[in-house]
Amino acid sequence: MRYFPAGIGDKVKRYFNQVATGSRNFFMVPDREDKQKAVCSRCGKHIVLAKSSHKDRATCPKCGADGEIVHGWRRARTQANYYFTYFERALYDKEAIIARSFAVYRCISAATGEIFEDYVPREYYLMRKNEAIHWTHECDFWGNEWWSKRRSLYSKDYVMELNGYQVWRGLDRLKPLLKDSWLKYSQLDAFIRLTGAEDVFRYIELYQKHPQLEYIMKMGLWNIIAEGLQCYSFRNIFNWKGKTPKNLFGVPIGKGDMLALSALAVDMNTFSLALYLKKNSRFSLTDLAQKRKELERLSNFDTCERFDTLKGYGVCAEETLKYILRQQQKKTRYQSIRGVLIDWMDYLKDCNELGLSLEDTAVLKPHDLQQAHQNIIAQLNIKADEELDKQMAKLKEERKRYNFAAGGFIAKVAESSSELIVEGKILHHCVGTYADKHAKGKCTIILIRKQEEPNVPFYTMELTPAKQIVQVRGDHNCGMTQEVEAFVESYKKYLAEVGKKKGAKAA
Repeated sequence: MRYFPAGIGDKVKRYFNQVATGSRNFFMVPDREDKQKAVCSRCGKHIVLAKSSHKDRATCPKCGADGEIVHGWRRARTQANYYFTYFERALYDKEAIIARSFAVYRCISAATGEIFEDYVPREYYLMRKNEAIHWTHECDFWGNEWWSKRRSLYSKDYVMELNGYQVWRGLDRLKPLLKDSWLKYSQLDAFIRLTGAEDVFRYIELYQKHPQLEYIMKMGLWNIIAEGLQCYSFRNIFNWKGKTPKNLFGVPIGKGDMLALSALAVDMNTFSLALYLKKNSRFSLTDLAQKRKELERLSNFDTCERFDTLKGYGVCAEETLKYILRQQQKKTRYQSIRGVLIDWMDYLKDCNELGLSLEDTAVLKPHDLQQAHQNIIAQLNIKADEELDKQMAKLKEERKRYNFAAGGFIAKVAESSSELIVEGKILHHCVGTYADKHAKGKCTIILIRKQEEPNVPFYTMELTPAKQIVQVRGDHNCGMTQEVEAFVESYKKYLAEVGKKKGAKAA
């Protein structure tokens, strides 16, 4: 750690007091007889306040700190926890940047107004052109302390380990350092300005490994970079070994394509689908940018895989997109473009079950997909299978956690194949054909009901084993109403909590 200065230093402490405490300051009033005299936790000076009550907000006339008034006779002491990061130039390397993160514990005595504070180094970061290193301060139950070298750069603020702390990320000190450092071309200042930069360390680490990041940012793809860093994955969108736009994206990109590429970078799903279509069709990036809204509504984590599946049926990517858009415009029941894609794939699967020839274009791409699918469902006429019901019964206890109620709706897991068949018949969709997948745990079918009509089919939802919602369908495969959509959003949050609890038990 030769690049780091020894000790904390008065300069760091001054910075903390002037900037990093934010609004978490206190004015301790020790004397009950004189409630206007107080001690400021930031500057430590005795001040006179206007008439006020316990827990009122005030401003220190000496240092300008904003804080809360605390009456000493109501509280024996007041403690505040802070966490801040201090960026500076490294010793022995003028182009390198270092950062030190400290936890500060500040306490004011109610009896004397005396301030006690403790600065604890928690994270050290070294950012050089050829190396990016992160150390974390560790300790055990017996009081032993040591520094551990981490596998990657990240901030504790980003991974949410600092509940109850006033956090200051120190970006105001980082920006002036960029100009004369190895990061001067990194576009980090633009990334901070455009995204709020929840974790600049991971951006720096990415740039250190892949300098092409500068070029990607200049193309206006900052949204993709931010999402990729947040998700810890770029889903193979970029070939990081590529030095030219063509090699980087896997498609030819001209100067005239830059605006189109930037317009398509609304999120990773849309951008990934656009690149896929550029590779596998005659669409230009400009054509795709004109269809951006449609692509945005069509894209999802598995859309490209679904296009590949349709390619196996002999339908190229260009035909697939054109057919989906035609069907969506034709039927108002298809409120979602993605709903057409899912419905089409379900239809083709059902055709295979009936032994229909998909070499016939009229079968493969029916003029009216929705009506053709309804006809296929009617022909399937699936009977309830006792073996499937037994398999569902085995999963019943485990699936209880998926039951949920909110906002006048309930969500419950389908418990039998006959229940799925009734659901499909009443709502005129193909959920009955999902009985086998549901019984084997390949998916989970959730029945959405109105609370006042718990036995009347209303909407049906499909979940993957990873608790991702694939589709939600109502009568005749209609899309969600605003009320149902709000309920589904609540259900997504509930599923996330279920996943956390399950992970905690496993740990």
